[in-house]
Amino acid sequence: MDIIQRNFLRLLKSGAFGQREQFEPMSAWKWNRLFQLSQMHDVTPWCYDGIKLCADDFFLKIRPEQMQQWQQAAEDADKDIPKEEVQHLTNPLLNRKLQHIIDEQHESPTLQLLLNIIRLARFILTQGINMRHLVELGIYLRTTKDQIDYNQLTKWIQSLRMTKIVKLEAALLVHFFDFLPEEIPFTEITVNKSTVSIAEDILNTSSEQVAEWYFTQGKNVFVSTINSDAMMWHVRHSAKYMNYYPSEAVTNFFANFAHSLSHIEE
Repeated sequence: MDIIQRNFLRLLKSGAFGQREQFEPMSAWKWNRLFQLSQMHDVTPWCYDGIKLCADDFFLKIRPEQMQQWQQAAEDADKDIPKEEVQHLTNPLLNRKLQHIIDEQHESPTLQLLLNIIRLARFILTQGINMRHLVELGIYLRTTKDQIDYNQLTKWIQSLRMTKIVKLEAALLVHFFDFLPEEIPFTEITVNKSTVSIAEDILNTSSEQVAEWYFTQGKNVFVSTINSDAMMWHVRHSAKYMNYYPSEAVTNFFANFAHSLSHIEE
């Protein structure tokens, strides 16, 4: 993990979780790269809050024009709040179980935590870890911890066969944001070499890699990809994370494949 990534995580821990952090000195160019990283992971408002919280840190030196850029980007992000997505699974059997849980529980805090976990899990299978979803999961855990029925949540996770991928999500909260195991009592937590490797991949992923891949018809009628590199990345990525949620991973891959085929031009 390089200095840009370390300071990026410090800003996130400060802005999202209110932790005072000590920063390492960086050049204006590196601060600009950090800004780009925050934009790519859709966490600019939290990073900007971290800058404001730790403004008196001796090594947190950001040029006025860059501060203006941070402020404007944070304001724009706050205005552009994405519409809440209805959560579902692509595996028909698991999705029936999930929809039954949703119908029974309505809007309980425990259900909302489950939906946050599922949203992150589906994003992991499709595009990789989204730091915004991971931060939102962490914030929700800490702000509603006394309202959660952890025994019920554990049963749901087991019923939906999510045990492995939930362990991964929990390990990333510990690795990135210093969560304690007792803050995540619904799963076992192991931060190992595999977790660290995945964490490095998250911070090294380029915006081009996570671009959605589609198929289109070429001049020679044969179906080709707009970006074959992006497609191959998606295939490798799906294979890499399949072991964490095998019951959903296969159907998720083919659902995305079918979605791409639906964009073939007539």
